[in-house]
Amino acid sequence: MRKLLRHHIGKPVGVLLALMTVLVGTAGTADATIHWYGIQLVDQASQECLHAGALGEGGVTVPSCMARGTDWWALYPANPGEAWDSIHGTYAQVLIQATNAPFNCLRTGDNGYGPNGPMSTFTTIATCSEQDPHQVWAMWTAAPPQNVGNPAGLKHFIEFYNPATHTCLDGGIGVYGFYSPYNCSKTNNWQIWNIYTNQTTS
Repeated sequence: MRKLLRHHIGKPVGVLLALMTVLVGTAGTADATIHWYGIQLVDQASQECLHAGALGEGGVTVPSCMARGTDWWALYPANPGEAWDSIHGTYAQVLIQATNAPFNCLRTGDNGYGPNGPMSTFTTIATCSEQDPHQVWAMWTAAPPQNVGNPAGLKHFIEFYNPATHTCLDGGIGVYGFYSPYNCSKTNNWQIWNIYTNQTTS
């Protein structure tokens, strides 16, 4: 009930190292194409991680993934890899791909079938395809990264937005798409995902 109420009152190391070819710095921007490997996506509100589930499973978060060393993801550029708009400038477009099952990606469903209002969406694990717009996520920052020291390195504050459904990736009721026509909330911690990596811009 607490999570549901929050949405009614609110507006809208791994087995592999992260290789970063993007500037993720000032709030609201993520420039150009990125390749991040072996990362965990930690919901800032719950401190639970996006679960790298099996094909067909719904999107969920799981506790203690950092301590247990589980649920690793990769962010791959999706065609055309970057885009531009008047709100964010240039930002990355990515597939969210499980590293334990490299053909599995996070997909958002159709509007109107999600857990929070008539335009929200469920998420599932689907076979990766950058031709599927429901798998292509715009990626930008909610705030500049923080240096949290070794071994964690930089803590990034990332938002994922699906332009096909106009939804923000939200960890508040499972993992679902919260309908927001133009942008994600910079103050709603359920829509902000922490990614820890020592990698810097190249």
